[in-house]
Amino acid sequence: MRLNALKTNNFRNFKRFDLEPSPSANLIGGVNGSGKTSLIEAIYLLGFGRSFRPGGYKQLINHNESEFTVFCEALSDVGEVVKLGVRRTSDGETQLRLNGDTVHRLSEIARHIPVQLFTPESVELILSGPSLRRQFMDWGVFHVEHSFYELWVAYTKSLKQRNHLLRSKGDPRQDSFWRAQLARLGQDINELRTRYIQEIENFITKSATFFLPDVKLEVSLKQGWEQNSDLSEALEKHTERDRRYGHTSVGPHKADLKLLIDGIDAKLVLSRGQLKLLVASLKLAQAAHYNAKKDSSCIFLVDDITSELDEANQKKFITALEQLGCQSFITAIDSEPVARLFKQNPRMFHVEHGILKQQTEN
Repeated sequence: MRLNALKTNNFRNFKRFDLEPSPSANLIGGVNGSGKTSLIEAIYLLGFGRSFRPGGYKQLINHNESEFTVFCEALSDVGEVVKLGVRRTSDGETQLRLNGDTVHRLSEIARHIPVQLFTPESVELILSGPSLRRQFMDWGVFHVEHSFYELWVAYTKSLKQRNHLLRSKGDPRQDSFWRAQLARLGQDINELRTRYIQEIENFITKSATFFLPDVKLEVSLKQGWEQNSDLSEALEKHTERDRRYGHTSVGPHKADLKLLIDGIDAKLVLSRGQLKLLVASLKLAQAAHYNAKKDSSCIFLVDDITSELDEANQKKFITALEQLGCQSFITAIDSEPVARLFKQNPRMFHVEHGILKQQTEN
Protein backbone atom coordinates (compact mmCIF):
# COMPACT_ATOMS: atom_id res chain seq x y z
CA MET A 1 0.00 0.00 0.00
CA ARG A 2 1.23 3.48 -0.88
CA LEU A 3 -0.20 6.94 -0.32
CA ASN A 4 -0.68 9.00 -3.47
CA ALA A 5 -2.03 12.01 -1.59
CA LEU A 6 -2.54 13.14 2.00
CA LYS A 7 -4.64 16.16 2.94
CA THR A 8 -5.58 17.65 6.29
CA ASN A 9 -7.67 20.57 7.48
CA ASN A 10 -7.23 22.12 10.94
CA PHE A 11 -5.03 19.26 12.15
CA ARG A 12 -2.67 20.24 14.99
CA ASN A 13 -0.75 23.38 13.99
CA PHE A 14 -1.56 23.00 10.27
CA LYS A 15 -4.48 25.01 8.90
CA ARG A 16 -4.21 22.68 5.93
CA PHE A 17 -1.64 20.80 3.95
CA ASP A 18 -1.66 18.83 0.71
CA LEU A 19 1.11 16.28 0.43
CA GLU A 20 2.04 14.39 -2.73
CA PRO A 21 4.54 11.86 -1.44
CA SER A 22 7.02 9.68 -3.23
CA PRO A 23 5.92 6.04 -3.49
CA SER A 24 9.22 5.12 -1.80
CA ALA A 25 11.06 7.37 0.68
CA ASN A 26 9.91 10.73 2.05
CA LEU A 27 12.04 12.85 4.39
CA ILE A 28 10.49 15.63 6.47
CA GLY A 29 12.84 18.15 8.06
CA GLY A 30 12.20 20.96 10.51
CA VAL A 31 13.11 22.19 13.98
CA ASN A 32 11.44 20.78 17.07
CA GLY A 33 7.87 22.06 17.38
CA SER A 34 7.56 22.91 13.69
CA GLY A 35 4.91 20.25 13.02
CA LYS A 36 6.86 17.53 11.24
CA THR A 37 5.69 14.86 13.70
CA SER A 38 2.08 15.94 13.08
CA LEU A 39 2.44 14.87 9.46
CA ILE A 40 3.21 11.26 10.32
CA GLU A 41 0.65 11.45 13.12
CA ALA A 42 -2.05 12.11 10.50
CA ILE A 43 -1.04 8.96 8.60
CA TYR A 44 -0.95 6.96 11.83
CA LEU A 45 -4.47 8.18 12.62
CA LEU A 46 -5.75 6.60 9.40
CA GLY A 47 -3.98 3.33 10.18
CA PHE A 48 -4.95 3.02 13.85
CA GLY A 49 -7.90 5.33 14.40
CA ARG A 50 -6.04 7.17 17.15
CA SER A 51 -2.91 9.24 17.73
CA PHE A 52 0.35 7.80 19.05
CA ARG A 53 0.88 10.95 21.12
CA PRO A 54 -0.70 11.61 24.54
CA GLY A 55 -3.91 13.59 24.85
CA GLY A 56 -7.42 13.37 23.46
CA TYR A 57 -8.96 14.23 20.11
CA LYS A 58 -9.48 17.87 21.08
CA GLN A 59 -5.72 18.39 21.07
CA LEU A 60 -5.62 17.30 17.42
CA ILE A 61 -7.90 20.18 16.39
CA ASN A 62 -6.23 23.43 15.35
CA HIS A 63 -6.60 26.27 17.85
CA ASN A 64 -9.95 28.10 17.64
CA GLU A 65 -11.38 25.54 15.19
CA SER A 66 -14.22 23.10 15.83
CA GLU A 67 -13.11 20.05 13.83
CA PHE A 68 -10.32 18.45 11.84
CA THR A 69 -10.29 16.23 8.77
CA VAL A 70 -7.63 13.86 7.46
CA PHE A 71 -7.99 12.39 3.97
CA CYS A 72 -5.79 10.16 1.88
CA GLU A 73 -5.83 8.50 -1.50
CA ALA A 74 -3.89 5.25 -1.48
CA LEU A 75 -2.89 2.75 -4.13
CA SER A 76 -2.68 -0.92 -3.26
CA ASP A 77 0.10 -3.11 -4.60
CA VAL A 78 -2.40 -4.62 -7.08
CA GLY A 79 -3.45 -1.21 -8.40
CA GLU A 80 -6.67 -0.67 -6.42
CA VAL A 81 -7.35 2.98 -5.48
CA VAL A 82 -8.66 3.46 -1.94
CA LYS A 83 -9.91 6.78 -0.57
CA LEU A 84 -10.11 7.17 3.21
CA GLY A 85 -11.20 10.03 5.43
CA VAL A 86 -11.61 10.82 9.12
CA ARG A 87 -13.46 13.83 10.50
CA ARG A 88 -13.62 14.59 14.21
CA THR A 89 -15.38 17.47 15.97
CA SER A 90 -14.60 19.08 19.30
CA ASP A 91 -17.80 17.63 20.78
CA GLY A 92 -16.67 14.09 19.97
CA GLU A 93 -18.56 13.35 16.75
CA THR A 94 -16.60 11.11 14.37
CA GLN A 95 -17.26 10.52 10.69
CA LEU A 96 -15.39 7.83 8.75
CA ARG A 97 -15.42 7.59 4.96
CA LEU A 98 -14.25 4.75 2.73
CA ASN A 99 -14.41 5.31 -1.03
CA GLY A 100 -17.12 7.92 -0.56
CA ASP A 101 -19.29 5.82 1.75
CA THR A 102 -19.78 6.33 5.47
CA VAL A 103 -18.50 3.45 7.59
CA HIS A 104 -19.00 2.95 11.31
CA ARG A 105 -15.96 0.99 12.46
CA LEU A 106 -12.42 2.29 12.60
CA SER A 107 -11.28 -1.23 11.78
CA GLU A 108 -12.83 -0.88 8.31
CA ILE A 109 -10.46 2.03 7.63
CA ALA A 110 -7.43 0.65 9.49
CA ARG A 111 -7.48 -2.61 7.54
CA HIS A 112 -6.61 -0.68 4.36
CA ILE A 113 -3.62 1.22 5.81
CA PRO A 114 -1.06 -1.14 7.40
CA VAL A 115 1.18 1.30 9.28
CA GLN A 116 4.39 0.63 11.21
CA LEU A 117 5.72 3.27 13.61
CA PHE A 118 9.21 3.77 15.09
CA THR A 119 9.64 6.72 17.48
CA PRO A 120 11.73 7.69 20.53
CA GLU A 121 8.99 6.09 22.66
CA SER A 122 9.00 2.77 20.80
CA VAL A 123 11.54 1.30 23.23
CA GLU A 124 8.62 1.03 25.68
CA LEU A 125 7.52 -1.98 23.63
CA ILE A 126 10.19 -3.88 25.57
CA LEU A 127 10.54 -1.82 28.76
CA SER A 128 6.85 -1.54 29.67
CA GLY A 129 4.32 -4.17 30.68
CA PRO A 130 2.66 -6.76 28.43
CA SER A 131 -0.03 -4.46 26.99
CA LEU A 132 2.15 -2.93 24.26
CA ARG A 133 3.53 -6.33 23.30
CA ARG A 134 -0.02 -7.68 22.96
CA GLN A 135 -0.79 -4.70 20.72
CA PHE A 136 2.30 -5.52 18.65
CA MET A 137 1.19 -9.13 18.20
CA ASP A 138 -2.41 -8.24 17.53
CA TRP A 139 -1.53 -5.68 14.84
CA GLY A 140 0.01 -8.55 12.91
CA VAL A 141 -2.81 -11.00 13.57
CA PHE A 142 -5.44 -8.37 12.66
CA HIS A 143 -3.83 -7.69 9.29
CA VAL A 144 -3.28 -11.31 8.26
CA GLU A 145 -6.23 -13.14 9.91
CA HIS A 146 -9.57 -11.56 9.04
CA SER A 147 -11.45 -13.53 11.72
CA PHE A 148 -9.36 -12.04 14.53
CA TYR A 149 -11.11 -8.69 14.94
CA GLU A 150 -14.60 -10.13 15.40
CA LEU A 151 -13.24 -12.72 17.84
CA TRP A 152 -11.48 -10.05 19.86
CA VAL A 153 -14.54 -7.77 19.97
CA ALA A 154 -16.73 -10.66 21.15
CA TYR A 155 -14.14 -11.73 23.73
CA THR A 156 -13.79 -8.19 25.10
CA LYS A 157 -17.56 -7.82 25.46
CA SER A 158 -17.81 -11.17 27.27
CA LEU A 159 -14.90 -10.22 29.53
CA LYS A 160 -16.62 -6.98 30.53
CA GLN A 161 -19.84 -8.85 31.28
CA ARG A 162 -18.08 -11.42 33.45
CA ASN A 163 -16.03 -8.81 35.31
CA HIS A 164 -19.20 -6.84 36.03
CA LEU A 165 -20.82 -10.03 37.33
CA LEU A 166 -17.79 -10.78 39.52
CA ARG A 167 -17.77 -7.29 41.02
CA SER A 168 -21.50 -7.38 41.73
CA LYS A 169 -21.31 -10.88 43.30
CA GLY A 170 -23.87 -12.09 40.75
CA ASP A 171 -25.47 -15.48 40.09
CA PRO A 172 -22.81 -18.25 39.81
CA ARG A 173 -24.90 -19.87 37.06
CA GLN A 174 -24.40 -16.76 34.92
CA ASP A 175 -20.70 -16.94 35.69
CA SER A 176 -20.62 -20.46 34.27
CA PHE A 177 -22.13 -19.13 31.02
CA TRP A 178 -19.58 -16.32 30.68
CA ARG A 179 -16.68 -18.64 31.50
CA ALA A 180 -17.79 -20.91 28.65
CA GLN A 181 -17.96 -17.92 26.28
CA LEU A 182 -14.51 -16.72 27.29
CA ALA A 183 -13.03 -20.21 26.99
CA ARG A 184 -14.37 -20.73 23.46
CA LEU A 185 -13.40 -17.30 22.14
CA GLY A 186 -10.12 -17.18 24.06
CA GLN A 187 -8.93 -20.52 22.69
CA ASP A 188 -9.60 -19.32 19.14
CA ILE A 189 -7.70 -16.07 19.76
CA ASN A 190 -4.80 -17.99 21.26
CA GLU A 191 -4.64 -20.32 18.25
CA LEU A 192 -4.39 -17.33 15.88
CA ARG A 193 -1.70 -15.69 18.01
CA THR A 194 0.25 -18.95 18.32
CA ARG A 195 0.21 -19.44 14.56
CA TYR A 196 1.30 -15.84 14.02
CA ILE A 197 4.26 -16.09 16.42
CA GLN A 198 5.33 -19.37 14.82
CA GLU A 199 5.27 -17.69 11.40
CA ILE A 200 7.02 -14.47 12.40
CA GLU A 201 9.69 -16.01 14.65
CA ASN A 202 12.20 -16.58 11.85
CA PHE A 203 11.63 -13.04 10.53
CA ILE A 204 12.37 -11.65 14.02
CA THR A 205 15.52 -13.68 14.62
CA LYS A 206 16.88 -12.82 11.16
CA SER A 207 16.16 -9.11 11.66
CA ALA A 208 17.62 -9.11 15.18
CA THR A 209 20.80 -10.77 13.92
CA PHE A 210 21.13 -8.05 11.26
CA PHE A 211 21.17 -5.31 13.94
CA LEU A 212 22.63 -7.28 16.86
CA PRO A 213 24.85 -10.02 15.40
CA ASP A 214 26.23 -11.09 18.80
CA VAL A 215 22.80 -11.53 20.39
CA LYS A 216 20.87 -14.80 20.25
CA LEU A 217 17.19 -13.95 20.68
CA GLU A 218 14.44 -16.38 21.69
CA VAL A 219 10.81 -15.47 20.97
CA SER A 220 7.77 -17.16 22.48
CA LEU A 221 4.12 -16.54 23.35
CA LYS A 222 3.03 -16.56 26.99
CA GLN A 223 -0.63 -17.31 26.41
CA GLY A 224 -2.12 -15.80 29.58
CA TRP A 225 -2.82 -18.97 31.56
CA GLU A 226 -0.93 -22.12 32.48
CA GLN A 227 0.87 -23.65 29.50
CA ASN A 228 -0.47 -27.04 28.34
CA SER A 229 -3.76 -26.27 30.08
CA ASP A 230 -7.21 -25.74 28.60
CA LEU A 231 -8.58 -22.23 29.13
CA SER A 232 -11.90 -23.53 30.45
CA GLU A 233 -10.01 -25.49 33.13
CA ALA A 234 -7.90 -22.45 34.02
CA LEU A 235 -10.99 -20.22 34.33
CA GLU A 236 -12.69 -22.75 36.59
CA LYS A 237 -9.54 -23.20 38.67
CA HIS A 238 -9.27 -19.45 39.30
CA THR A 239 -12.99 -18.79 39.83
CA GLU A 240 -12.77 -18.24 43.59
CA ARG A 241 -9.84 -15.87 43.26
CA ASP A 242 -11.61 -13.99 40.47
CA ARG A 243 -14.71 -13.58 42.64
CA ARG A 244 -12.57 -12.34 45.50
CA TYR A 245 -10.79 -9.69 43.42
CA GLY A 246 -13.61 -8.86 41.00
CA HIS A 247 -11.86 -9.48 37.69
CA THR A 248 -10.84 -12.30 35.35
CA SER A 249 -7.22 -13.19 36.05
CA VAL A 250 -6.51 -15.60 33.18
CA GLY A 251 -7.10 -15.52 29.43
CA PRO A 252 -5.63 -14.02 26.24
CA HIS A 253 -6.07 -10.52 27.70
CA LYS A 254 -3.17 -11.47 30.00
CA ALA A 255 -0.89 -12.76 27.22
CA ASP A 256 2.66 -11.56 26.63
CA LEU A 257 5.36 -11.83 23.97
CA LYS A 258 8.50 -13.13 25.66
CA LEU A 259 11.85 -11.86 24.32
CA LEU A 260 14.69 -13.76 25.96
CA ILE A 261 18.47 -13.81 25.63
CA ASP A 262 20.06 -16.91 27.15
CA GLY A 263 16.81 -17.44 29.03
CA ILE A 264 16.79 -13.92 30.54
CA ASP A 265 14.36 -11.10 29.74
CA ALA A 266 15.96 -8.92 27.04
CA LYS A 267 15.33 -5.70 28.97
CA LEU A 268 17.54 -7.01 31.81
CA VAL A 269 20.43 -7.90 29.48
CA LEU A 270 20.62 -5.28 26.72
CA SER A 271 21.72 -1.66 26.96
CA ARG A 272 19.21 1.04 26.05
CA GLY A 273 20.90 1.48 22.69
CA GLN A 274 20.65 -2.25 22.02
CA LEU A 275 16.99 -2.22 23.08
CA LYS A 276 16.28 0.45 20.45
CA LEU A 277 17.89 -1.77 17.83
CA LEU A 278 15.83 -4.73 19.02
CA VAL A 279 12.63 -2.70 18.68
CA ALA A 280 13.70 -1.62 15.19
CA SER A 281 14.28 -5.26 14.28
CA LEU A 282 10.85 -6.26 15.63
CA LYS A 283 9.10 -3.58 13.58
CA LEU A 284 10.99 -4.44 10.41
CA ALA A 285 10.39 -8.16 10.94
CA GLN A 286 6.68 -7.58 11.29
CA ALA A 287 6.67 -5.55 8.08
CA ALA A 288 8.64 -8.28 6.28
CA HIS A 289 6.20 -10.96 7.45
CA TYR A 290 3.26 -8.81 6.30
CA ASN A 291 4.92 -8.39 2.89
CA ALA A 292 5.40 -12.14 2.55
CA LYS A 293 1.96 -13.10 3.83
CA LYS A 294 -0.10 -10.51 1.97
CA ASP A 295 2.14 -9.94 -1.07
CA SER A 296 1.83 -6.27 -0.19
CA SER A 297 3.79 -3.66 1.75
CA CYS A 298 3.36 -1.59 4.89
CA ILE A 299 3.74 2.15 5.25
CA PHE A 300 6.63 2.90 7.62
CA LEU A 301 6.62 6.01 9.84
CA VAL A 302 9.84 7.00 11.61
CA ASP A 303 9.99 10.00 13.94
CA ASP A 304 13.29 11.70 14.75
CA ILE A 305 15.53 8.97 13.35
CA THR A 306 18.80 10.72 14.24
CA SER A 307 17.97 10.77 17.96
CA GLU A 308 17.24 7.04 17.99
CA LEU A 309 20.02 5.54 15.88
CA ASP A 310 23.64 6.42 15.19
CA GLU A 311 24.65 6.91 11.57
CA ALA A 312 25.77 3.30 11.04
CA ASN A 313 22.46 1.94 12.31
CA GLN A 314 20.49 4.60 10.45
CA LYS A 315 22.14 3.21 7.32
CA LYS A 316 21.20 -0.36 8.31
CA PHE A 317 17.61 0.66 9.05
CA ILE A 318 17.23 2.53 5.76
CA THR A 319 18.81 -0.36 3.84
CA ALA A 320 16.25 -2.73 5.39
CA LEU A 321 13.40 -0.37 4.45
CA GLU A 322 14.61 -0.16 0.87
CA GLN A 323 14.90 -3.95 0.65
CA LEU A 324 11.31 -4.28 1.90
CA GLY A 325 10.06 -1.82 -0.71
CA CYS A 326 8.02 0.04 1.90
CA GLN A 327 6.83 3.58 1.40
CA SER A 328 8.39 5.50 4.27
CA PHE A 329 7.92 8.86 5.98
CA ILE A 330 10.91 9.82 8.11
CA THR A 331 11.35 12.98 10.19
CA ALA A 332 14.63 14.56 11.26
CA ILE A 333 15.70 17.98 12.45
CA ASP A 334 18.43 17.99 9.79
CA SER A 335 17.28 15.77 6.95
CA GLU A 336 20.20 16.31 4.54
CA PRO A 337 22.63 13.83 6.23
CA VAL A 338 19.85 11.24 6.38
CA ALA A 339 19.07 11.69 2.68
CA ARG A 340 22.62 10.69 1.78
CA LEU A 341 22.08 7.25 3.35
CA PHE A 342 19.52 6.23 0.71
CA LYS A 343 20.49 4.48 -2.51
CA GLN A 344 17.75 6.38 -4.35
CA ASN A 345 17.10 10.02 -3.52
CA PRO A 346 14.12 10.47 -1.18
CA ARG A 347 11.54 13.17 -1.72
CA MET A 348 12.38 16.03 0.64
CA PHE A 349 9.94 18.22 2.56
CA HIS A 350 10.44 20.97 5.12
CA VAL A 351 8.04 22.17 7.81
CA GLU A 352 8.25 25.62 9.35
CA HIS A 353 5.59 27.42 11.43
CA GLY A 354 2.91 24.95 10.33
CA ILE A 355 3.71 25.33 6.62
CA LEU A 356 4.77 22.26 4.62
CA LYS A 357 6.89 22.77 1.51
CA GLN A 358 8.50 20.31 -0.87
CA GLN A 359 12.17 21.01 -1.37
CA THR A 360 13.50 21.36 -4.90
CA GLU A 361 15.19 18.21 -6.10
CA ASN A 362 18.81 18.56 -7.15
